[in-house]
Amino acid sequence: MKSVKHLGWLVLALALFLTGCGTDSASTDAEGKEQQGPTPEEILQKSAEANEDLNSYDMDMTMDMDVKASGLDQTMTTAADGTIVMDPLSSKLSMESMGQQFDMYIKDNMIYMYEPASDMWMKMDAESEIGASLGTDQVAQPLDEQVQQVKDLAESIKVSETDTEYVLDVVVAEDKMMSFMEEQMGAAGESLESMGNFTFDKFNYTISIDKETNYPKNIKLDMVMKMEEAGEEATVNALMDMNYENYNATDSIEIPAEAESAVDISDQAAAAY
Repeated sequence: MKSVKHLGWLVLALALFLTGCGTDSASTDAEGKEQQGPTPEEILQKSAEANEDLNSYDMDMTMDMDVKASGLDQTMTTAADGTIVMDPLSSKLSMESMGQQFDMYIKDNMIYMYEPASDMWMKMDAESEIGASLGTDQVAQPLDEQVQQVKDLAESIKVSETDTEYVLDVVVAEDKMMSFMEEQMGAAGESLESMGNFTFDKFNYTISIDKETNYPKNIKLDMVMKMEEAGEEATVNALMDMNYENYNATDSIEIPAEAESAVDISDQAAAAY
């Protein structure tokens, strides 16, 4: 199935986008019969305000994805870690998947990538077709903007708490998620129709927010997606666990010396990559 090769990046982009959560119209619940603590809206508002002053953070992630399709039964585990600096915008990300290590840097509106298959560095303008297709705008998006942007995706939010964290369990409305996917793929130069027909059997995620700092600490995503293209069906199960730490600990990110002489592929079409 042609679409399967895009699923890893698609699920990763969704995971990165869902760093923040919130709602203007979603229903909310609290654990227990009576509301004892702050509401989801109050928690999210404080988190958005705290994130406005956030300039850098580290993240690490593990994701297990199982794809079943006609003639295909593939399990893929991805591990990633990186650092994001918002002003001036720069980031670094190391990702290991299927036995290969990928490194990516963003600085001065350029994306630098190490390609293990060819043992070479490549670079591209972040606003080029191929640069936009990587979805790196989600990696470098300010957390306060992500909190605001995901507002309309939530159908309901249930809040509980530990001694140190607020835990928000979010149910995402399928129709709103489909609209979001169409928007994101359009920004990457692709259409939702080109990926076939989608349905979500499950799309739940949980975000933990530190009570003292109001910064997000952890996100867990549990997703089951079915898709059909040209009469073929595929089912994707994805479990993602992402942690955030070391807030405002990094001032700048330097590009490796070997990446400075990278081959510029900005003029290549996204489909060729």
